[in-house]
Amino acid sequence: MSDRTIRYSRNEQTSRQSTASPEPGFVGSVVDSQAAQDQASIVRAHDSVIPPDSNTGGKSPVNAKLAFIDWLAFTFIPPSEFDPLPWIKEILVQVFNFPERLYLESGQRGWNGYKHRVDLDQYGLLAFGGESQRGSYHIELNAHGCALVQDWHKVKHWGETFGVKITRSDLAHDDYEGQTVSIQKAIEWYEQDGFTNSGRPPKRHLHHDFESGDGKTFYVGARENGKLCRVYEKGREQGDKSSPWVRVEVELRNKSREIPWDVVVNPGHYLAGAYPCLAFLSAIQQRIKTIQKSVNINYARLVSWLKQAAGKAVSLMLEVNGGDAEAVVAQILRPGRPKRFQHFEDFDIHVLIDGVPV
Repeated sequence: MSDRTIRYSRNEQTSRQSTASPEPGFVGSVVDSQAAQDQASIVRAHDSVIPPDSNTGGKSPVNAKLAFIDWLAFTFIPPSEFDPLPWIKEILVQVFNFPERLYLESGQRGWNGYKHRVDLDQYGLLAFGGESQRGSYHIELNAHGCALVQDWHKVKHWGETFGVKITRSDLAHDDYEGQTVSIQKAIEWYEQDGFTNSGRPPKRHLHHDFESGDGKTFYVGARENGKLCRVYEKGREQGDKSSPWVRVEVELRNKSREIPWDVVVNPGHYLAGAYPCLAFLSAIQQRIKTIQKSVNINYARLVSWLKQAAGKAVSLMLEVNGGDAEAVVAQILRPGRPKRFQHFEDFDIHVLIDGVPV
């Protein structure tokens, strides 16, 4: 997709998007002191996702790398001069770094009011069609899809250029040692009004694992209100029953607010500004670290499962084949990967077994 294409389509796209009913809230960040005052009133009125910005003259304690985007959903109308599906594929490949092999075909089933749904491999979904949707297309990118993105500034530029509306954005921070964030600390924060921005404190709920090692989750807020915080034991969820790895995640939806595209390039600012208790998160987030951690845990679970399910059968096959492991593998090997590992083929990942690279 060339710069010429973006410039050619921009005015028409902005005009088409402006016909939709606007939602309360605002787009953009604070750029001067007067804007800061104007934005502040909207923050109070709509519980905006926008935290104070460092451009107001003071020093911001927030590091933009504190967080990463773990889910992104958005709605848009493709330019009329392009065939929608080929244009969308080009955007996904060039802007979101999707693999070239991506194939888009109209699905027979619908999704949330849309007539058609197309699964984007293991990276998310595309939905379109239906009179009530008025020509709009909707994309949901899950954690695997978001992990493909190499340049969020390019994504931001595309979204703002074509008037794309973000409908959901999940911001996450990982504490791999469980020292900065934990379930118990989150409960204490709640009891100390750390999740209260104004008025009454939001609802909360604890999903307990009753010490099974499966992992606890502490919820604050409600999805239907457009803002939900989850603090959960991510490592245990992935299968390591003794892992200290905890994730804090804030899910934002465009309910009584507009989510600006700045959120994808400064997720740390927005996560830290979501609740008072999250203002001083200190770990620097690196997305690739999360992927490596997931590979290690999932691979260990895979080995354990295979040992229990087929270990004795493999042992017998080794006896029959005179201890020739290659002959045994050749007889049972199937092409492909388990679904949970498919998305790792797009990354340069080194799997560790008991701390040793393989």
